[in-house]
Amino acid sequence: MKAERLTAEAAGGTAASRLAVPAVLFLLALAGLGISSYLTYAHWADAPIACGAIEGCNEVNTSDYSEMAGIPVALLGALFYVALGTAALAWLLWHPQSLAWPMIGFWGLALGGTVYSAYLTYTELFVIDAVCIYCLASASITLASLLISSVVLVRESQPGED
Repeated sequence: MKAERLTAEAAGGTAASRLAVPAVLFLLALAGLGISSYLTYAHWADAPIACGAIEGCNEVNTSDYSEMAGIPVALLGALFYVALGTAALAWLLWHPQSLAWPMIGFWGLALGGTVYSAYLTYTELFVIDAVCIYCLASASITLASLLISSVVLVRESQPGED
């Protein structure tokens, strides 16, 4: 046990701190899944979305841009968050001491999701001319996931101190 703690500390932190990042990323993926699931339900049920003060959610969720090849973009978002959550869970359970496929996979997914979220946000603001608070929350979760995983990848890719 002491050897494991020393190895973790030498690799850049305590064992608990090394597990905190994938746990936070997993929780972010769960939050994103909740948002996407709600929007998918509203899309398929043709139900109004509870938007609060911002009233563009229904307009965005029923626009021509709300589907891709007949599949709701919200469902694609839900599948995206399942993939992110799976990668974060693998990272959490495996808890590698250096760069490994769960970290790199999570980062790649988050990068792709951020680029697509940026496109969707642009479409909301400048094409549909309506704002969906849930879509912005999802984009923020995706961006936060990218930023956090980028920091970890940069830190882990640095050569170790001798």
